[in-house]
Amino acid sequence: MSAISTNALSKSFGNLEAVRDVTLDVAEGEVFGLIGPNGAGKTTLIRLLCGLYTPTAGGGSVLGLDIARERSRIRAQVGYMSQSNGLYGDLSVDENIRLYADLYGVRDPAWIDQVRHWLSLQDVGRHVVATLPTGVRQRAALAAVMAHHPRLMVLDEPTSGVDPVARESMWDLLGEIARGGVTVLVTTHVMAEARRCDRLALITGGRLVATDEPETLIRRSGVAIVVVDASPWGEAFARIQALWPGATLFGTRTHIPVERGEVVEPRVREVLADLDVRSIAWREPSMEDAFIALVAAAGAVTVTDH
Repeated sequence: MSAISTNALSKSFGNLEAVRDVTLDVAEGEVFGLIGPNGAGKTTLIRLLCGLYTPTAGGGSVLGLDIARERSRIRAQVGYMSQSNGLYGDLSVDENIRLYADLYGVRDPAWIDQVRHWLSLQDVGRHVVATLPTGVRQRAALAAVMAHHPRLMVLDEPTSGVDPVARESMWDLLGEIARGGVTVLVTTHVMAEARRCDRLALITGGRLVATDEPETLIRRSGVAIVVVDASPWGEAFARIQALWPGATLFGTRTHIPVERGEVVEPRVREVLADLDVRSIAWREPSMEDAFIALVAAAGAVTVTDH
């Protein structure tokens, strides 16, 4: 059974179409990522799936429950972590976890202890949340989300503001959680994180424009990167960007996104003829390169998430 299934799901706020005709299928036990520009409709879609909004058109199910008619039953089985993490800063870690467990009527101290151990929170249980580093706060928020044994965890940018080491640790945990049979739906702007998902859905302008495994999306983007090392690098970058507006600067090297197979080296050497061109090389695109190319191809119309 699918953990999430939608058919032409839409949500409007007045004349604003925040989500447009989204058809999506997420398997149980999958780590599924939602990526897209700011204001693309990701948060609105999440709130529809969590039963916080009623669809304007279309429909869908979460854990076999109708998202329009069985919203309260869905909320009872979903753990939702918002961008603000939802913790009470003046309470301790343990108090927050117990509060969330009590709200869902969970009386299972063994499970709560297991969650704390799993997330390495045993030594900070009595610490007030507001005094903790961001990475620890996010782990505490994840524990609160897990307190009632959710079958689906919905995490809206869970690593925002988290340092790289803590970020890697959290993604390792998400993988373990999914292997335990819990479905994980996550949004992120960090493309290295997106690459760790089983599958990704790219949303822009409220529309779903691509869904696939990360490596397949990279191939589907059709882009390759030309890396130019020339001196003076500032002048080289300015000339290249005038011809290829999508060019970007990484350190002192200019990266040019082009279509696979496109011949660009002669033109680059021509415009940089009076500069010191040390090398022109090709490299495979990153997830970020593919994301930018796919958004551009779709037309980066944005909406405002509610």
